[in-house]
Amino acid sequence: MRPLIRPLACLTIAMLAACDSGEGGRFDVILVGDEQAALSPEPPFSPAADLLREATGSGLVGLDAEGRIRPDLADRWIVTDDGLSYIFRFEQTAVPGEEPLTARDVRTALRKAIKDLDGTALGKDLTMIDGIYARTNQVIEIRLKTAAPEFLQLLADPALAMRFEARHDRVLDLEAEGGVLTLATYAEDPRDAETMDLRIAGPREAVQRFQRGEARLLLGGGIDALPHVELGGLLRGAIRLDPVTGLFGLAIADSEGFLSRATNREALSMAIDRQALIAPFGIGGWSPRTRLVPVGMPGTQQPPGRWAALTMEERQNIAAQRVAGWVASEGAIAPLSIALPTGTGGDILFRRLSADLSRIGLGARRVGPGEKADLTLVDDVAWMDRPEWYLHRLDCGVRKGLCSEEADALVAQAIAEPDAATRRQLLSEAEALLTDLDSFISFGPPIRFSLVRGGVDGFGVNRWGFHPLSQLFVDPT
Repeated sequence: MRPLIRPLACLTIAMLAACDSGEGGRFDVILVGDEQAALSPEPPFSPAADLLREATGSGLVGLDAEGRIRPDLADRWIVTDDGLSYIFRFEQTAVPGEEPLTARDVRTALRKAIKDLDGTALGKDLTMIDGIYARTNQVIEIRLKTAAPEFLQLLADPALAMRFEARHDRVLDLEAEGGVLTLATYAEDPRDAETMDLRIAGPREAVQRFQRGEARLLLGGGIDALPHVELGGLLRGAIRLDPVTGLFGLAIADSEGFLSRATNREALSMAIDRQALIAPFGIGGWSPRTRLVPVGMPGTQQPPGRWAALTMEERQNIAAQRVAGWVASEGAIAPLSIALPTGTGGDILFRRLSADLSRIGLGARRVGPGEKADLTLVDDVAWMDRPEWYLHRLDCGVRKGLCSEEADALVAQAIAEPDAATRRQLLSEAEALLTDLDSFISFGPPIRFSLVRGGVDGFGVNRWGFHPLSQLFVDPT
């Protein structure tokens, strides 16, 4: 019996102290997040919501524990030589009493899932799709505007997970009772179903519950949960860091005053000591990044680092001169409002940011997430290794705040451009425009971790920071 799974009949399992799922009882997995957001059917979805969607729905393909593409609705697929057509085949099996699933059913559901993502960054990613066709009852073809080797990764996004009654034996059922969520496998006799209990909690509570031994796996840890991990107290478990990339930094609102000038927005970015910002979190191997798109990604032609020839002191001196110049000509600058998480991680970030800003003559005040602010923390793991993923997150149709319609138009043109060299040039121009705009202050890659007790099958560290709950039910043998 796999460590996290137990029969619904709750037979004795030595590794689990009890079958009680009540407030004082044990459960199997803790997800860091907000339960209401995790259960919301409306996009954009939170990380916890993505985990639940993956477990209770099916995409054409999915991810395994190591972050590799695996079959899901589609049993197999081929890609045409030009890279423009992905052809998926699936078996027409069905639950007894239900009509077999057809390619037309899947096409309709997939089109709806994509339409529901209009206005989101993922919806922008999906504009690379030119058309979806049901070729036979068992075959779907997806045509792309331009070749995209990462397209299967995009299709595996949990936001595209679908649910079909004819295939509900292939997914997990979700029930909620008393603050505990239960995932269960399909079984003709419910007593034969295997189950997993989950709880969703905020960063502090989630870590504390794990460290008290109330679960064997914690998923979704980030910058606000990390300070609560007591490394000396993890004798029965271990922290696992995912080698993710993505956006981690401050988005700047389209505001009046000091931030209305690009040179002043650049001064803020110059002033922040990124290594010192992350040092209190004790993350080894974390690399700061001053650019929007990671260096070396296809379509990225910008120099590796901004201000590489300047020391931190020299950068802050230049920034201080710009602040002083503004004050001399325009008057005093009101403290900049920074929207950060409300927990300990947010406390640490604010102390470091306010210290750096004070060195150049600026004050700062903290506001909560979702409140109106001059600067807002963005903490988002990349799902694809493509420049478009980063550029779409700053699209004028997606985010509120400072943006560039000219850059958006270049990205849209690149997506439809068949020539690879021209496409890379268009993306590079779009990135350069956003760099000059200084609407986003990049710190470096996001931080994602899990807490795992020994012997948990179906879990693996991966570059996407995504750990499918469905794979915890997969027998490794």
